[in-house]
Amino acid sequence: MTFEQVFTIFKDYMEQDKELEVVKTKKGYLRIIWSGGLPYCEDGYLCRTPEELFDRLLSDCQSFHENRLTKGCRELTPEDTERAMELCRPYLEMRKEAEGQ
Repeated sequence: MTFEQVFTIFKDYMEQDKELEVVKTKKGYLRIIWSGGLPYCEDGYLCRTPEELFDRLLSDCQSFHENRLTKGCRELTPEDTERAMELCRPYLEMRKEAEGQ
C-alpha cells in the first residue's frame, strides 16, 4: 500500500472532518487535529508508513462517527460503537483491495 492509496481510500472522510489535517513532512505524514477555532492543534501524530497512516485515519474516522452519532452530548452506547464500526468497514475493504494489487 502507498500513501497515495491511503489518501484515495479516506478521501470522503477527510473532506467531512473539518478538524483533520494531514501534512507531508521530511519524516512522513503528520496527522493533526485542530479543535474548533483554536490557534493550536489538539493532537498530532507522525505516520512514517502508509500502514501507520491508514490505522490512524481509521481510528480517527471511527471517533468522528461516534461523535456525530452522539452529537457530543451523551455517553457512547454499544450500538453507537457498532454503527461507527459499520461506517468504517468500507475503508477496511478498500485496504484489502489496495494490498491485493
